[in-house]
Amino acid sequence: MNFPADWLETLKEHHGAHHAELDLEALAEGDVVRICTRNTIYALRVSSPAREAVLATDRADRPSGRVRIMGCTFGQSSTISPDRLFCGGSLELTFDQEGHRMVHTTSAIRSIEWFHRIDVGG
Repeated sequence: MNFPADWLETLKEHHGAHHAELDLEALAEGDVVRICTRNTIYALRVSSPAREAVLATDRADRPSGRVRIMGCTFGQSSTISPDRLFCGGSLELTFDQEGHRMVHTTSAIRSIEWFHRIDVGG
């Protein structure tokens, strides 16, 4: 993954709670959410209560860095569940690229892990 080694070590030491559904309102600054889809593993470190996060993935052709978690979609629809992520749906993120707001929608979510307020050393 493309995030600092201290994150990797911390994640290896903690066991996340597996969820079929995650209430985004429950996320707090410092939480880490790992989402596995059919194609990619997304690790989101929450940086604000407004669902802003720092994203790292296991693929170079995916967005990385600062993003906003918009919610979950199903199929090619726009966000249908802005306050939840659920298995079977697709994670929707927004991010800025060269001054333009971009939207990234994942393939179907296979698993959701929530690491609540892990101290990753800064």
